[in-house]
Formats: sequence, structure tokens, C-alpha cells
Amino acid sequence: MTILVKINTQEKQAHHSVRKWFGLIWLVIEVNLIGGTIFGFPALFKILTQYGIYGNQNNCSSSCVNGTQTENGALSCEGHQIRQYQNALTLGIILFEIPSLIIGPLIDRFGCRFVKLIAIIFHLIGWLALALVAPGRDAFLYAHTSFSSLAGIMLLLTAYTSSDYFSKSRAFVAALFAGACTSATMWYSIFQVLIDAGKITLQQLSYIWMSFGILMLISSFIFLDWRFPILNLPYQFDTKLEKKKIPSSNTTNENSSSNNNEIDKMKWYTRILKRKGVWHHLTSPLYVLVVLFLSILLLPGIFLAVTWYPWVYYITKQDTILTNKYTFAFNLSTISAILICPVNGFLLGFKADKSKKQKLFNISVMQTVSWLINIVACIVCMFAQTSMIIPALVINCFARATIVGGSQAVVATFFPSEYIGTLTGVMWTLVGVIATIQYGLVELTDDISRSWRAWLIILALVILMSCHLIQLWWKYIRELRKKPT
Repeated sequence: MTILVKINTQEKQAHHSVRKWFGLIWLVIEVNLIGGTIFGFPALFKILTQYGIYGNQNNCSSSCVNGTQTENGALSCEGHQIRQYQNALTLGIILFEIPSLIIGPLIDRFGCRFVKLIAIIFHLIGWLALALVAPGRDAFLYAHTSFSSLAGIMLLLTAYTSSDYFSKSRAFVAALFAGACTSATMWYSIFQVLIDAGKITLQQLSYIWMSFGILMLISSFIFLDWRFPILNLPYQFDTKLEKKKIPSSNTTNENSSSNNNEIDKMKWYTRILKRKGVWHHLTSPLYVLVVLFLSILLLPGIFLAVTWYPWVYYITKQDTILTNKYTFAFNLSTISAILICPVNGFLLGFKADKSKKQKLFNISVMQTVSWLINIVACIVCMFAQTSMIIPALVINCFARATIVGGSQAVVATFFPSEYIGTLTGVMWTLVGVIATIQYGLVELTDDISRSWRAWLIILALVILMSCHLIQLWWKYIRELRKKPT
């Protein structure tokens, strides 16, 4: 009988393992289709201009991209349109980050499935708004970037949290989701190509993307769980590696459960002061520095996404066809993140479960590489020259994929699964807060020939984060000096 029970248990575990990995593939596809599309939004600038969105002459600003003028001497309305599109894009990027502070705790409190069901509603609203956008309904463009971004970040955070269904491969899985999200920027460029070729309209594409809500609904119940005692998954988060650090005696278990009860009874401000529960990890030096590091080092990639089209448009001397080709290449190149991010996750988690020394070494190396790549990216983008377009495109792929994949893998690997939603949410919220700097920096790019001023500010911030690298390597050196016990 004992043998039969063991065999049945092993069969169930194997079945659950297949379901987990199949769910991983499904969720990666979802994240790629919906998760981070907002960063490729500049590819639609030309299409929106053709549709006459924000093309009302009465609302045109006196400012225009690169100071171009029409033949009759009147200032072109294109500058006003592009600025509106940039503002909508920036709003979308901010809403892709800041609400994470609320979304993360919601995931920890109610579960991934609950949050994803809300994301489906936002997804439908966002893409319906794009389908209905037209002259006279220009504001729907802001509704699209806002709601689609909210749906995207909710989908992404639930996917990140689902990485806790895995133990040793958690860093790899989290980085894979990061890569899928980063590569999602290609879809707007594909929209542009299809629309230019007359194969389909923007409205039809919007309805197609709306239909992906069905995929989200199916995966919510098959691969994700919630806190309510109904329709639950037959398996839970895999916390084997976390339990290895904790003695398994009954006394210890009783003490830990009593401690949890005491923490629950504490006032919220008492938890903060005494660093109890999630606050112990939120105030961890490693977590704080990783969050700041991610927030600052994402600025070059985010800012380049916002300013790419006018930057290339200026460099190519207002060659619309060539600019669109470069923009398509810029967005399509991000598909490389599907490979780059998992490699980062693998390297970060390489033998990380063996010792703290190895963990610190992995983190230090990957974060140093990310820092150097972003410095080069800032320097390259300072020069508005044709020879800098391709280097900026290539470097951007590695810069964004490396920092996103590495930082997310750090949180997924080195912090407990019970708080992963809150920790991830706070991290991306701070990224969004710092991303608001773009509103001021975009003003410095009205004259592309002097846009180097904005990049100089970003470069200074990136260099400032070298303090994080110094602390990481110092911790690693101190760990090396410790004598083995």
C-alpha cells in the first residue's frame, strides 16, 4: 500500500509539473502579446497622423517637431500631434509602473487570479478605446494608453508572481517573463506594416487584440489561483528552497506561526518601526538598492522609446519612409529580449542556492554589466548622427533586457514568495515615479540638435548609481574574507 501511495504521489507531481510548464509557455505568450506593448507605441505615430488624430488646426500648438514649416509659412500641425502622442505614451508608461504599489499587495491578499480578472476588464476598455479613436474622439487615445497599460502591468505582475510555482528555476522563469514583456514592443510596429500595406485597419487590429481577453480568462482559472476556497489549483507555490533555511522542528513551526499571529495583530506603523513582516524585506538594503538601481537604469530605455521617432526623423532629415523603417527595426529588435533575459536569469541563479557568496558574486557581475551598458547607451544617444542610430538600437536591446531581467530575478530569487507580489509592486511603482522625469526632459528635446542636455542629465543619474555597485562588491569582498565554519 505504501508503494502504491508513493507511485500515485509521484504521478500527481509529474502531472502538476507538466501543467506548470505548459502554463508557463501560455503565460509567456500572453505577456508577449499584452504585457509591455506600450513601449512600442511610437510606431503608431505615423498611422495616427494619417488618421487625423489631434489634427484639428484650431488646437495646433505653435511648437513643432524640429521646427519644420509648411510651404505657405505656417507652422506645421505635425509638431502638436507628435507632442500629444508623446504625452499619451508617457502617461501610459507611468500607469504601467506606478499602480504596481496597489496591484502587488492585491495579489498577495487575494491571489493572482482575482487581479487578472480585473486586468481583463481594463484590457477590453483599453483596446476598445483604440478601436473607437477618431477625429473628434481624440481623447480616446489617452484612454487606450492608460487602460492597456494598467492591464499590461497587472498581467505582468501576476505572471511574475506565478514564478513561485517553481523553485530552483525561479530566476530563469522570472527573467523569461521579463524578456517576453520587453519584446512585446514589436507589436505596434507590426501593426504599422500591416496598415501601411493595406492588409488591415487599426480598428480591426484593436478588436483582434480585444479578443485575447479570452486567453486571459482561460489561463486565470487553469494556471493561476486565488485566496477564495473555490476552484483552486491542486498545487501551491514551491517553497522548498525557502524552507531549507528554516529548521523543520515542531517547536520552530509553532514559534513561527505564533510570530505571524503577533505580526497580524500589530498596528501598521508598529510593523514599519520594528521591521516586521513585509517591512523587514522592504527595508532590506539589498532590496532598496536593487529598486533604485532598476528605476534609474531603466530611464535611458524608456526615454529613448519616447523620443526615438523625432530623434531619427531629425537625423534622417525628415525622411518619413526611412524613419518608419528604423522605428520598425527598433521595436522588432526587442524580440531578442526573450533570449537575453533568460540568460541573465540563468547566470544570476547559477549555483546561487549553494552559498551567499555565490549569490553576491552573481548579482555584482550582472548589475555591473547593466550599469556599463546603460552608460554607453546615454553617450551614444547624445549624438544626433546617422552613425549612431544602429548602435543606439542594438545597445538599447541589451540595456533594457539586462536590467529588467536581472533585477526581477533578484527579487524572485532572494526574497520569500509570500511577499513577492508586494515587493514586485513597490519596485515597479518607484520605476513609474522616477519615469515622470520624462515630462520635463521631453521639453529639452524640442530642438533635437540640443537634446544631448536631456541625455546628460540621465547619464549623471546612471553614474550616481555606481554607489550600488560599490556596496555590492564590498559585501562580496567581506563575504570572501569570512572563514568557513
